[in-house]
Amino acid sequence: MLSIPPELARSALEAAPDAMIIIDGFGTIRYTNRQVSALFGYPHEEIIGLSIEHLLPERFRARHVGHRQQYTSNIRVRPMGAGLQFHGRRMDGTEFPVEISLSPIQDGDHMLVAAAIRDVTDGKRIQAELIAARESAEHAREIADRANQGKSRFLATASHDLRQPLQTLSLLNGTLRRTVSDPDATEALSQQELAIGAMSRLLNALLDISKLESGAIKPEPTDFTVAEIFEELRSDFAAVAANKGLKLQIEHCTDCVHSDPSLVEQILRNLVSNAIKYTRQGWIQLRCLHEAALVRIEVLDTGVGIPANQLAYI
Repeated sequence: MLSIPPELARSALEAAPDAMIIIDGFGTIRYTNRQVSALFGYPHEEIIGLSIEHLLPERFRARHVGHRQQYTSNIRVRPMGAGLQFHGRRMDGTEFPVEISLSPIQDGDHMLVAAAIRDVTDGKRIQAELIAARESAEHAREIADRANQGKSRFLATASHDLRQPLQTLSLLNGTLRRTVSDPDATEALSQQELAIGAMSRLLNALLDISKLESGAIKPEPTDFTVAEIFEELRSDFAAVAANKGLKLQIEHCTDCVHSDPSLVEQILRNLVSNAIKYTRQGWIQLRCLHEAALVRIEVLDTGVGIPANQLAYI
């Protein structure tokens, strides 16, 4: 059998990254490496001969004696990571969390115990920070969920309450048009009808976007032709553009695409509406461009554009 020289064993213990302590069956410290002095603050010559409990806070010492006696009556290896967890006490009285791994050592007729001690202060701090961050994230998610639920309930109620006055205005406008014969009054009612329609579309857009953000609307992709949406937009905005002296140019597009037609139409409706609103003269163009795996739809205009310092917010 290969015999390891005592000086080699001592060198190996001194080179260990953890604090190493060897105690006898009575819990008396018989050997320590240099990491013990660095960890606990005791000079090497002062720590030899002390009880291992001396390195623990007083409140843990009596309980540790029981743990130690139980271990010596049933000696086995406790690997690091599955070891015991205690608090150590430095010479200056400060405490810190430690993890202890125990291994038996046979010395002739005597059984010694080697304890590897590791300071886990940083690990505990990181673990506590992770737990706090997870709890904070869960709390924020709960708040967001409650807010979205509240928004969904509000939208369900507000959708009817906000649309009802517009529907009433539309009905009254229709009644007036049937009873008024004066050309000027008829023209004014026509303009009012356009304004009511635009207001209704904007309100619907606002409610639909809010519902989408709160999760109340789920996209339902399907196949549809772009021409169908383009014709809807032509019908709704041609007169509005003409009344401002603008030319609405809508290209013919025969492409079939896969998306949610209602949401795509709503996006384009908002873009065209804004283009008409912020264009004083010239034209608005709605077109589709063919690319390899998709169709790109563009809304162009001769309007005021977006200030350069606002582009980052779009």
